[in-house]
Amino acid sequence: MTRAVNSSATSNPPLLTSTALEALQWQILDKWQRNQDKTRAPHSGPFASFFRGQGMEPHDSRPYQAGDDIRHLDWRAIARSGKATTKVFLDERGRSLFLVIDRHPGMFFGTRVELKATSAARAAAILAFTALAARDRVAGAVIDNGINYFPSANTLTSVLPLLYAAAAPSPDTHTGRTSSQWSRLLPALAQRSSPGTDLCLISDFHNLSPQDIPALQALSHDYAVHAVRIRDSGEEALKDVGPLRVYSPHSGRYLTIDTHDNTLRERYLEAMTAHSLAITKIFAQCGITLIAVDNRHDTLEIGRASCRERV
Repeated sequence: MTRAVNSSATSNPPLLTSTALEALQWQILDKWQRNQDKTRAPHSGPFASFFRGQGMEPHDSRPYQAGDDIRHLDWRAIARSGKATTKVFLDERGRSLFLVIDRHPGMFFGTRVELKATSAARAAAILAFTALAARDRVAGAVIDNGINYFPSANTLTSVLPLLYAAAAPSPDTHTGRTSSQWSRLLPALAQRSSPGTDLCLISDFHNLSPQDIPALQALSHDYAVHAVRIRDSGEEALKDVGPLRVYSPHSGRYLTIDTHDNTLRERYLEAMTAHSLAITKIFAQCGITLIAVDNRHDTLEIGRASCRERV
């Protein structure tokens, strides 16, 4: 086994050390081996495939595109609609996973076990190690002050740069431009992934808006898109703890909030509840599975409802 060691030196500790990543890898390998012992199929595992491609089992249909094999035309659909339609098949090849890890300023918040950004990095590592154990390929993008892409790979050594970027220390400064990153990233994912890829978005989705729905719907048509929402219960409601001084990474200023104010607490609760419902509605409208991960629980539980499991 290749040891997960980060050779880069930094004055600030990473969200996850190389030792923590290695421990996660061993846990995943142990779980994978126990699942493999239950079956003799060489590519079987605990997760069902969503990969679409040129296998033998019909999965869906879509409008004919230049270059499609005419042998796969869906003549029944053509007869019904009068439009050229081609069949889409479940692929028989190895699958591919594309991870998107959001590290906007709000992710560096935590009132329980760890920061939301740490839980996001841990979830990404668990999913990446699981994919590698299944001999799948892993690629990804990390949203920070910009969007950093990492190419597809099927070895631990090649995937580690993605995981190190996800677990890097908090940037000293933030550009404050992360509110537009989803609108830039979502359309670009289709150009960087082959149809059938499992796309897993890991974030608190604070900056997601209804304007992103068309891009999400377009992605979910050709990809198995799943969203892992990282939550901290401490931000869902404002506790009455008196004057509270908080720092805004966007403005670079400290703000004082009087939590004794009942009206303020009620308005905050209403706003957070409405925001949570809006996120749920967006993904439901796009047909995307939404998985909630609380940063006060063991993130390894994501393996039971990961973005690579049939739901």
